[in-house]
Amino acid sequence: MKRTLALGGAVAGMLATAAIAAPAHADSVPAVNLANTNFAAKQVVQYWAGEDKANLVNATPYPVETKLDARGVKSSSPVSASDKPGTVGSSGDTKAATAKTKNINLPRTLGKVFFTDSEGNNHWCTATSVQGQYKNLVATAGHCVYDTVKNKETLDNWVFIPGYYQGKTPWGIYVGKTAYTHSDFTVYEDGDRDYAFVTVYNGVQVEGKTVDKVRNWVDKRSFNTRAEAE
Repeated sequence: MKRTLALGGAVAGMLATAAIAAPAHADSVPAVNLANTNFAAKQVVQYWAGEDKANLVNATPYPVETKLDARGVKSSSPVSASDKPGTVGSSGDTKAATAKTKNINLPRTLGKVFFTDSEGNNHWCTATSVQGQYKNLVATAGHCVYDTVKNKETLDNWVFIPGYYQGKTPWGIYVGKTAYTHSDFTVYEDGDRDYAFVTVYNGVQVEGKTVDKVRNWVDKRSFNTRAEAE
């Protein structure tokens, strides 16, 4: 039975084949594989869960932003202000909070996506699960899937972790299977198309378990049919 991202629970170590939920207008939203086999997905889980989740804990916010092409932008504008300047300061004027924040009562659909960039650095972006037909769809920014720095199709070791907080994976780790980004973004770097949808495998819960135990749980199991194993 498929487990929804909203509920998050999953059998430890079990990666089931994800059904493809292609968005509408698939001709302009090409599909690109992230981890196209169960073995590849298991390797991705081990990358993030190994060594006490060091890669997760040490990942940093992704600094890449879509660049604005200034060609054709006029230096002066005929439009003038119709009133006095506003009095509300920008977010940069606000002092940073010193108190510690806690991840409390957040929806289980919200979380972070983690991945490795072309330089081998681990980063994260925010993301959310989407109510789809197969209960396996995640929405995030296009630059958090497509490598705009090297113009590479996708970023590596891509996972979605709902409810992530300081190394905790309360609802499991969901490995990305197939990514859909708009061709206007990947080809022309159109910032208006800076979004992506990713189908994921069933979640893997590794809290309180070593990577070796998870791997052995999968490797030493026997299945009645090939379809059941997949």
